[in-house]
Amino acid sequence: MTDQRGQVSLFALGLALVVLAVTGLAVDGTRAMLLRRSLQNVADAAALQAADALDVERIYHRGPVRLDQESAVAAAAAALRMRGFDALSSIVVDDASITVVLRGAVDTTFLGLVGIESVPVAVESVARPMEVP
Repeated sequence: MTDQRGQVSLFALGLALVVLAVTGLAVDGTRAMLLRRSLQNVADAAALQAADALDVERIYHRGPVRLDQESAVAAAAAALRMRGFDALSSIVVDDASITVVLRGAVDTTFLGLVGIESVPVAVESVARPMEVP
């Protein structure tokens, strides 16, 4: 009969590493999903607030509904500041829509043990002013 205690130790070590990796994915993945949801909510709110910045002069002259680009950027930036999110942002406006892109990262807890220090998160929200028939 051979001594198998060493084999059991290797199996237990391998199993512990698998459990640690799954736990890391669960914990750090959940934190990344929560950040993504929060960033998406902020991006949506900023885009919707900016979509209200209409070119009133054009509307009064029965032209198509368009955004006032300066006012839209200012409104989106104000909405982002008001919510105090520490994320990189990009605001792109044309006559017909506004796009707000937010990028952030979650520092990992468990996945840092295997060399993944952070998980990047990015969201995008596009809003357009509503055409009035």
